[in-house]
Formats: sequence, C-alpha cells, structure tokens
Amino acid sequence: MLRLRMTVDDLARTTLALPGRCEELPVSVQALEQIGHPYRGLWRSLDGRVPDRARCLWELIPARGDVPLFLAPELVDDIDEAVDIVQSTPPARIRAEISAGRSRPTPWVDDLCRGRPAALRRLAAAMRAYHDRVMTSLSDVHRRALRAELGRRTHQLAREGIAATLTGLHPSVRWSDGVLEVAGPVHADIDLSGRGLRVMPSVWPRPGFALGWGTPTLSYPVPYGVWLAESDAGRDGAQAALGATRAKVLHALADAHTTTSLARALRISPASASAHTTALRRAGLISSHREGKTMVHTLTSVGLAVIDAAPGPGG
Repeated sequence: MLRLRMTVDDLARTTLALPGRCEELPVSVQALEQIGHPYRGLWRSLDGRVPDRARCLWELIPARGDVPLFLAPELVDDIDEAVDIVQSTPPARIRAEISAGRSRPTPWVDDLCRGRPAALRRLAAAMRAYHDRVMTSLSDVHRRALRAELGRRTHQLAREGIAATLTGLHPSVRWSDGVLEVAGPVHADIDLSGRGLRVMPSVWPRPGFALGWGTPTLSYPVPYGVWLAESDAGRDGAQAALGATRAKVLHALADAHTTTSLARALRISPASASAHTTALRRAGLISSHREGKTMVHTLTSVGLAVIDAAPGPGG
C-alpha cells in the first residue's frame, strides 16, 4: 500500500494534466503485454508486429510492475528530446531502476547499466523504432482517449470536488482523512509536504506514482470504456468489443433499470444481469446506486458516448 499524505497546500496544488507523448512509451510497451488491454487490441488489429530493433525494450520493461522511470522523461513529446535525455542518464540510476526486482540481466542490459556507448545507441534506436512504428500508428486514438478521460475528470472535479475525483480514479485508489491510498506492490508512506500532486490518465495498466519527477505525479489507467468510446471499436459497434449480450445490456441501460427489471427486459437471469452490470461498471460504462433494497443502473457519460457512436445490437 502506497500512502500519500496531503496537506491543504497539496490539495490546492493538485492538478490534472496530460502525459507527454514519450512519457507513455515504456508503459505502452507494458500495455502490449497485457491480454485484454485495449491498447494491445488496437495494435493487433492494425499490425501486431514489433520492429526487430525495438524488441530489446522488452529486456528492460517487465510485463507487470514498475517500469524504469528513466525511460519516461517528464512531460516530453518529442522523441529526439526523449532519446537525448535517456542517453544522458547516469549509469548508477540506470542500474538502480533496472535491477529493482529483476533477475540476472542480459549482456546488452548489463552493458547499458555500465553506460557503454554502444548499448546506449542500441537503446536509442529501439526507442525510435518503437515510437515510429507502434506509437505513431496508435497516436490518434491514444490522444483522444487521454483527452476524453481528462475532460471527464475535469467535469467531475467541478461538480463533486477533489476528494470524489481522487477516489474515483481507480478501484485501488482511495482518499481518506488527508491520505491518498494506492493499493499495489509498492509499500511506502510519503508526505508530499506542500509540493502538490499532478494527476494523469495513462495507458499504464495500473496506477503508479512518480516521486522522482519535478512534480510528484500519480498516473492511473484510462478506463476501458473510454478507450472503447474513442476507438474504431466504439464507432463500428460495441458488440464486437463487449460481446452480444453485454452490448444489449449497455443499450438497454439508456433507460435506468434495476437488476431485476433489466433481466426481465432482456430475458436473462438476474444472476447474469448482475454479472454483466458488474463488468460494465468496472469498465466505467455504467454507474449503480442503491434505492432501498434494489440496485439501479444508469449509463455514465462514457457509456452514453459508446452507444451514441455505435449502432444498436441489432443494427
């Protein structure tokens, strides 16, 4: 559990921001390893092949867990600038960030940890190849998803305040009594001491915290529903991405339903209706609230965007 202690000054300095394009490079590599991640699905639908020169990045970036932060220069959009910054990283930092929680490195990674020029040149070539082939291909939908999510959180902040916004970022993030708790493999208690917090949507599959940047930054995953709304899957129809029954559930919730009335309307069992609404709620497509002894389900703005962009289940 990561615990971020925040004062009134920290809350006053909390901002919402978009990540730099190159800042997303290492976490997008990790996203490609996650079965079911929309970024992986989008890439597989376009090409699905990684350039040979870029494959060595997988020797640096684990499929799960923290990525080496030196590979993600803070708020950098230009790949040449990012490469220059990465190549100037002190070897001691490279060693520290790569060795954390890893088994024995490959010979190339070992050379990189020693700061050897040939290894750094290979890293630069890998970053450029990955950026030009993968990230550029997915750039439009990637930025649309980030901007849509940022807009959604900005509206939430204006309507509901900072506590609700922070708590709503992800199921593993919770605000309580001046402490922002982030469940995960990192265990630390950090006092932000008035420095404030930058909050960023990201392609990263889980929330992560960058204390080493100029501004302490919490990155959190763009919800699946936002990806769906902004991708070709959303425009061509939710059925392909969600499955036929779940797409019907989503369209049915254009009108509010209880679990029982939803089951009756779609002629499915209450247990099936409950399972589908749980999945759609986790994807950020619907919200649920209790009225007496019943649970009422309605579309979120993201869910509404999906059904507006997609034809109905039978269309």
